[in-house]
Amino acid sequence: MSDQGFREVHLSGKQVVFLFMACAVALIGTFLLGVSVGRHVEPEPAAQQAASNPTEAAVDPNPNAPLPPKTEPKPGLLDYPKLQDKPAGAAPSSTTPVPTPEPSTPPADQPKPAPPAASPKPAAESDSGWFVQVNSFATRDNAVKEQSGLKAKGVTAAISVTSGKTPYRVRLGPFSHVEANGVKANLEKLGYKPRVTR
Repeated sequence: MSDQGFREVHLSGKQVVFLFMACAVALIGTFLLGVSVGRHVEPEPAAQQAASNPTEAAVDPNPNAPLPPKTEPKPGLLDYPKLQDKPAGAAPSSTTPVPTPEPSTPPADQPKPAPPAASPKPAAESDSGWFVQVNSFATRDNAVKEQSGLKAKGVTAAISVTSGKTPYRVRLGPFSHVEANGVKANLEKLGYKPRVTR
């Protein structure tokens, strides 16, 4: 016995294709309607966007804001000798030599040998006349390169000429014996292998 309320639906191939086409047209129409509505929506003002997203507002600075003033360190604040530790056994800071760079760069072919500007006067004549020799070279060009490397590190050295296989000597001084040992310790911290000579 069959149920009287039940009705079976049979669709032909043409009807299935038509139903599919109708669904596709409905979906495409909905999409196009959403696009046209979205075009007429005005964007939020920048103030409302910043209020809704405080993190983004903090990251994105105002491009029209003036830049802060340029900061300059005080003169002498970043000088190398003030940043360097005092070597053990060195004289007090008033007598410790502080090599400073020369204000003008001499030509490479004729370097101007000069003692450090801040080299102190020895207290006793019997203890004066000590030099710190950084290196010695057979050619003047190599001595000038060494002198330039020292100058780049804030140390002013002179080139003296003597006799022998390596007549061009790069050295600092004159100092007292205690001061010369202090300068030698400072140069060793910079990676050099100096020696104290007369």
